[in-house]
Amino acid sequence: MKIKTTEFINHGVVNVGDLPIPFDMVLNASTLVVVITFVYLKISWKESIVVPSKEIFEDRQNIIGKIFGATILFFLIAPGIIGNESSKTSVTPLILWVFLWIGVPTLGLLFGDVYAKFNPLNLVRISSNKPKSVYVSCFLFLGLTWFELVWREPGNPQNIASVFIILFVGVNLIRYFYKKSIIEVDPLLLLHYLYSKLKLFNSKPYFRSLINNIGNLAKLNGIEYFILLMIGTVTYDGLRETTFWYNQFGEQINNIWFSTIMFLSMNLGTIIFYRFACYFAIKVGGSELKLNEVSKLFGHTMLPIAFAYHITHYLTLLLFETQTFIYRLNDPIGTGLNLFNVQEPEINYFIEPIIIWGIQVAVTLLGHMLSVVLAHDLAVKLFGHQQSDKTQYIFLFITVALTLQALFVLSVG
Repeated sequence: MKIKTTEFINHGVVNVGDLPIPFDMVLNASTLVVVITFVYLKISWKESIVVPSKEIFEDRQNIIGKIFGATILFFLIAPGIIGNESSKTSVTPLILWVFLWIGVPTLGLLFGDVYAKFNPLNLVRISSNKPKSVYVSCFLFLGLTWFELVWREPGNPQNIASVFIILFVGVNLIRYFYKKSIIEVDPLLLLHYLYSKLKLFNSKPYFRSLINNIGNLAKLNGIEYFILLMIGTVTYDGLRETTFWYNQFGEQINNIWFSTIMFLSMNLGTIIFYRFACYFAIKVGGSELKLNEVSKLFGHTMLPIAFAYHITHYLTLLLFETQTFIYRLNDPIGTGLNLFNVQEPEINYFIEPIIIWGIQVAVTLLGHMLSVVLAHDLAVKLFGHQQSDKTQYIFLFITVALTLQALFVLSVG
């Protein structure tokens, strides 16, 4: 099927009534899969398999990486300053919301942290201290996603240019005056670093290597909040695009103040539930560990859920909107150039919606199952095998709830 369009596509591709099997059956089966995974781990997984290793950040770029990064930064800023294109024809929103936001993280599954090699915010070499916390990155990530999800024109080249000028100047000033490491203050670098930990092909055995890779996530202060914000922002984005959301709140969903409150509430709620699960684990496990310590230790267990949400939510953008790249690049900075003499493309929807939905369901389940595995492995290490399952009851409840919510959003978007 081909449709002539250059509009960005929403994540939802099917409705409940279009599914080949009853939606209730999908939800029940998915819940059962997560619970069975939990029970199986209790029976068979009696000690932690994660081998601790020292995390080393590599943010140096060679000359090719710097040139590519500078080119990306140019196309993020110049069209909004020089040209006068809309989001329908400009290459800028495609580079940000498809290439950087979903395309490069997907490459990370195969090649690791690709983004660090050309990071457009790291073109200036600045000396820094050893990284300690990522609270600045959390704040800037919240601002960036607010711009994407709440602000009315996140695809407008002028708006994107303003955001990246602020990001580039702000990030590098903080690095210079406070000697912060780039990963502490650059939300995009931290986002890609985290997703690169899910690299599929490491040394053999692959599954154990994957568990080790995620389990040795940098234990920087606040890193669990960044991961939770990754979940909370996509959760809000998914729900706000459903008919369910409109039926609940009506026209006020278009009010920027209402949207901001709901956006912040969704993220705050995610953090509160997670912190309660950590508190519950300490009390049930009889541990003397502090809440902040346990919260940081369990942060990596939520990463597969965050990645599954990200991939499933933006999958259609990656598959279909990339087909407009040459057309958008035809006039790269909006000055009337016609480099390739191409016409507005016809988007080829080469995969049936129900197949995309099946892929999204599979990725969602795999992400939540991997999260259960990681949480159990750490619980065994911290609290012992006998207590591990009891400490994880709230985590299991949260995982099941997130699974059902994700499937609901994918089915009514």
